[in-house]
Amino acid sequence: MVSSTILIPLFRHQEISYLKSILLFGILFAIINATLEEVIWRGIMLSSLKRNVSTFYAVVITSIGFGLLHLSIGIPLIISLLFSFGGLFYAIVVLKTNSIYPSIVFHIVINLGMVFNGWII
Repeated sequence: MVSSTILIPLFRHQEISYLKSILLFGILFAIINATLEEVIWRGIMLSSLKRNVSTFYAVVITSIGFGLLHLSIGIPLIISLLFSFGGLFYAIVVLKTNSIYPSIVFHIVINLGMVFNGWII
């Protein structure tokens, strides 16, 4: 919340319709992106890999892959590798809860934070 204050000067002189569109974009982006990434990485890939390799390797492979995926949108390598820790967290959540829904919710919250901090606009 505190780091979102970075955007306050940007929005101060904007019309209310512009602010609504940014809010709508942030919410839709967070929901769509988080759902698709979780379905692909934890729903499909993690569950498929678990059938062929150990759970440990399935988690490591999908976590690193998830992090490196972010290279394709221009995020530097070191930051992308740090995103792998997010993938690790999401994988653990899925394994502990035996459900993909909690990881989707966590991912939506993280994405909302990134949008409203100005990292994704």
